[in-house]
Amino acid sequence: MSQAEVRSIDALRDFRAALAVYGDDVLAALGAVDAEIRRTGQWLSQDRPYYWQEQIKRRRERVAAIRADLFRLKLQKTPEHHPSLAEPKERLRLAEAALQDAEKRLTLTRKWQPALNQAVLEYHGAVQRLKDAASIDVPRATALLTRIVEALEAYLQVQPPDGRGAGETRATPAMESIAREAIDHDEDQKKEPIPPAPKEAP
Repeated sequence: MSQAEVRSIDALRDFRAALAVYGDDVLAALGAVDAEIRRTGQWLSQDRPYYWQEQIKRRRERVAAIRADLFRLKLQKTPEHHPSLAEPKERLRLAEAALQDAEKRLTLTRKWQPALNQAVLEYHGAVQRLKDAASIDVPRATALLTRIVEALEAYLQVQPPDGRGAGETRATPAMESIAREAIDHDEDQKKEPIPPAPKEAP
């Protein structure tokens, strides 16, 4: 078994606390992004289409009303009376441009929906590893650090040999269990088998 030189149990405790905070912060940030993605998706797939459909309806009605006014002015034209058509024609031009703009925006809104969906899929694929690390690996690591700290604290409570032939001080079963858990955790990370620790001579 490889040896580690531990100079400060407090440093391990601080690292464990910082690691837990990191995991919580990552999950909170990812949760906020997911919420924003949902809001944006709803805005693009529901709010904007409804808004522009209503705008198209209203602008069509405005175009129809201006055309009717322009038609009535043309009917009023006589040899003696020549009403000006410049202003009504300009209003009609602006109303038709506004209608075309609303129709264009509705088309773009529908066009961007699949593009957003694809971007969201790519985002989720890119951050899945980070999410797994924060939700699975970090809790496992903090739990392992907790057991390591407990093992070190238990080790400090072990009395040294009294020099009267009592033999070497042996680790308690709890300490051996924690050490084995640490080894198994390293094996999972490296995916390489680690030879078992040699047994001490009695």
